[in-house]
Amino acid sequence: VPVYNKMQDWGEAIDVARFYDRQTELQTLEAWTIKNRCRFIGIFGLGGVGKTTLSIKLAQTVQDRFECLIWRSLREAPLLKELLEDIVPKLTNIEIGEVAIATLMEQLRQKRCLLLLDNVESILQRGDLAESKAMCDRSGQYQAGYEDYGQLFEFICDEPHQSCLILTGREKPRGIALREGTELPVRSLQLQGLSATDAQQILIDKGLVATRTQYQALVNYFGGNPLALKIAATTVQTLAGGDIQAFLAQGSTVFSNLWDLLEEQFQRLSTLQQQVMYWFAINREGITPANLQGKILPKLPLQRLLEILEALQERSLIEITETGLSQQPVIMEYVTEHFIQSIEREIIEGKLNLFRTHTLLETQTPKCLRGAQIQLILYPLTERLLAHFGSKSQLEQHLCNLLDGLQGSTPTQTGYEGENLLNLFCYLKTDLKGFDFSSLAIHQAYPLNTVLPDTDYTNAQINQTILAETFGGIVSIAFSPNGQYLASISDDYRVKLWEVETEQCLYTYEGHTSNTYTYSHSK
Repeated sequence: VPVYNKMQDWGEAIDVARFYDRQTELQTLEAWTIKNRCRFIGIFGLGGVGKTTLSIKLAQTVQDRFECLIWRSLREAPLLKELLEDIVPKLTNIEIGEVAIATLMEQLRQKRCLLLLDNVESILQRGDLAESKAMCDRSGQYQAGYEDYGQLFEFICDEPHQSCLILTGREKPRGIALREGTELPVRSLQLQGLSATDAQQILIDKGLVATRTQYQALVNYFGGNPLALKIAATTVQTLAGGDIQAFLAQGSTVFSNLWDLLEEQFQRLSTLQQQVMYWFAINREGITPANLQGKILPKLPLQRLLEILEALQERSLIEITETGLSQQPVIMEYVTEHFIQSIEREIIEGKLNLFRTHTLLETQTPKCLRGAQIQLILYPLTERLLAHFGSKSQLEQHLCNLLDGLQGSTPTQTGYEGENLLNLFCYLKTDLKGFDFSSLAIHQAYPLNTVLPDTDYTNAQINQTILAETFGGIVSIAFSPNGQYLASISDDYRVKLWEVETEQCLYTYEGHTSNTYTYSHSK
């Protein structure tokens, strides 16, 4: 194997003298570069996970196998013309006037070159812009004026040459996924967090003293993200006196630097991608695509949803768990906070969007999870609204105005608004006597310990709602032979069919004008 006299230009590459393991990933990438002679290698992952560090360490490891090595950051989004005018003369050793893609490709064929381009997301569109133009949620659309980068990457992937381009970024450019494969010269690595041992070493190197259990709690919370752990270690020492448990208990109040990183990532998503992220934060545990599809309003075709999930997974914003797709804890907490802030703003301004398409509380979940939704979503939202409006009565009046605004709308138009308002009223312990919820969709209400007589639910679509009592006094009840269902008759002549296990009212039968009775018989 030849060892070359090298031309190297590392640009502004960072120092990676302190490198935390990654031996498995490094060996894989080295094999792709040297043994398999890949033309294109992508390293993609969440911000701060260590893509840049790994790419530089890889380049240092394999540098003797290349005649030329050039590392450049795309963070400042240089035009391709500017980039080519910078690097091509270094490969040719002569000044060139007009530089084209073909000129670079000729050098890649003639010489064994290693090119490394960092932060490719800087030349890609934010998700909302890509969605408006392409009408899809696939990541990797190029910004206007940067489409020629796509041509360059395609040439490097498709044409025979003896060089290698290593690209790092938070998302994969369009067209790469179609060209990559385990036995093809185009491959990519989705970089995850560090192992528990290596992640713990970061905390130790930062001077954080703790027990193994405490270290593990911090590592798990941040998913082994190196940058997140470094920020957390500093914050634990400066704001929490070295107490990891106290730090984690403070939640969003101490995550400003890390959340700036997540905010940058989140704002690159399309509107639909953000809305799906909110559903993961609401659900708070693993969920399958089919179950997720059933929650989303307006209804979304499964194929479209799968495209969104694929894009989110490529960005390392969701991950596969034993129970389905989910978010890492720190990402979930960030998204939850973002969701609460958005809902608070919508309620204050009276411009309801997420409040219509997302529920604040789910009844079809285990009690412990429903309790978490109350504690982590409904409670902080209510407290912030109370602080803004100054008193419970003023907030209630504002919510009443929003409720009045729903009258005349169809259940399809109101979405989750009716149940969200009902849940807020119930949490505030509002006297609902005389309130009008007629013709609204009430899918996920939880009005336990709330008195509901003289509340108008005429033609309301009520399902998946847990009630503490019926709307009238019970005259008689009867169980189904298998004990799974219960029929109740109330003094308002209504007959209700309940599912015993979930305590849900499945149907309400009206039309009786006199008392109805149950009869039992034996076979």
